[in-house]
Amino acid sequence: MFITSLCSFFLLIILDKSYCEEFNLYGDAGQAYALEINVGHPEQKLSVLVDTGSTTLAIASYARKDSNKYFRSENSTTLNNSGKEVQAKYSQGTWVGHLASDLVKFSSLKSVPEVRCDIALITKSHKFFMNGSGWQGLLGLAYLPVGAWGENVVVGSWLDSVEKTLNKPMSFQLKLCGVQSLTNATHYGKFEMFDDSMTSSKSEVVYRTPILRKRWYEVGVLAVRISTPMNKSTNTSLKYFDSNQTINDSANSHYRETCIKLNEEKSIVDSGTTNIRLPDMVFREVVNELRSAAQTSNMLILDEFWYHGEAACWPEPQEWSLPSIAIDLLSADADNQYFTLEIPPQNFMRVVTARNNSGEGGTVSEFCYKLGLEAGGKETVLGYTAMEGLQVLFNRSAGWIGWQPSNCGPKARITGPHNYSMSLTLLCELTKPVPDVAVSIKAAQWTLCAISIIAAAVLIYLLAPCIKMFLVRPLPRSQQISLSQAALVEQEAS
Repeated sequence: MFITSLCSFFLLIILDKSYCEEFNLYGDAGQAYALEINVGHPEQKLSVLVDTGSTTLAIASYARKDSNKYFRSENSTTLNNSGKEVQAKYSQGTWVGHLASDLVKFSSLKSVPEVRCDIALITKSHKFFMNGSGWQGLLGLAYLPVGAWGENVVVGSWLDSVEKTLNKPMSFQLKLCGVQSLTNATHYGKFEMFDDSMTSSKSEVVYRTPILRKRWYEVGVLAVRISTPMNKSTNTSLKYFDSNQTINDSANSHYRETCIKLNEEKSIVDSGTTNIRLPDMVFREVVNELRSAAQTSNMLILDEFWYHGEAACWPEPQEWSLPSIAIDLLSADADNQYFTLEIPPQNFMRVVTARNNSGEGGTVSEFCYKLGLEAGGKETVLGYTAMEGLQVLFNRSAGWIGWQPSNCGPKARITGPHNYSMSLTLLCELTKPVPDVAVSIKAAQWTLCAISIIAAAVLIYLLAPCIKMFLVRPLPRSQQISLSQAALVEQEAS
């Protein structure tokens, strides 16, 4: 088994002719990538999924039917349990728990110290933990406040605690390598953290897309389409946005509509989601083309596989000759530029079962696959299927995500940058970049303060006649001005 070979730290050392690299992420087929975590004193070793689609560090604190591995809060001498109830709801699954704080350390992250941070201790869940999953929680890496909530409760994030301890902004990188081989469905990868100043000094070519809203990692997805191999050398990514035609042209109008549809609710990069999730209309267009390409190649695959998430199985591993999926992303370098991720079929024809019995015991080998695309209503989610074979760098403070080809995993490609004659933000009606969440929260606080002052003024005006009837003598002048002065000082200081 792959996991048993990860040694005591679940660190996989891959040897190659040119390098020796340590990998600290792992996962079983159909599950996301997990990282080993040490919680409390004495330390308890657990595994948590790396999730860029939420904020909270949440871990199981109870025994499940399929797993007796969980955080035993009574054994930690450093735990502070507030007792306040928190909960979270995801696209699949929910949980309820209590807000606590404890010491947290990741042994594989040498540059990151042990920090005290908020933890949600899960006491009850529904369809959150997968049967037989080798993980006990998740590490939320998004901006606040996308995570757990409760009445009068703010749950901090591990990343914010790290930045506060180090007194500097930090970036992180995910290198997701996919499955070990055609006959091994377990996958591996690497999670790293950097000082933000180091990311700007990297010499490699990095294609950057701006983070449009700092809650999730929301980006501008301009198109998702089938890549035509014969046109790889030409710029066909946004050929429908031809500057020599008007936007009213029927073809341009259709693709502009698609671009707007992709970003209608939000488009996010989410390592905690498996598939590439697309709006219904875009999903059907892309899958129809993939299905036609499979039929042209004489692949007999039922519609249940393409449209209903069913698995397709063969007695031997498959090497796919399907076209790649192209994803066009807005560039952070210029508002009229974009670049293209080319996702090979090895990514989206996902291995979910790989049993190579070699005739032992008279059983038959079985290799099963599922489509790494799904319909998602109005939102677009680039799950880890879109990230395997790439290195994805999240620069939180500067507000961009960098993409570059990886030295492991499927042969994903990046082309660009490509230019267009007008603003793609305007063309696709994308949300413009906004300030940090902290600034947004501060603005909300000022708005609430202004509303409160107005409401108080109206109330005083209405009650003034009644107050005059009951006042025997005026309040001393010092008492009249001291509270207003203190409030003004607090507002200026904040």
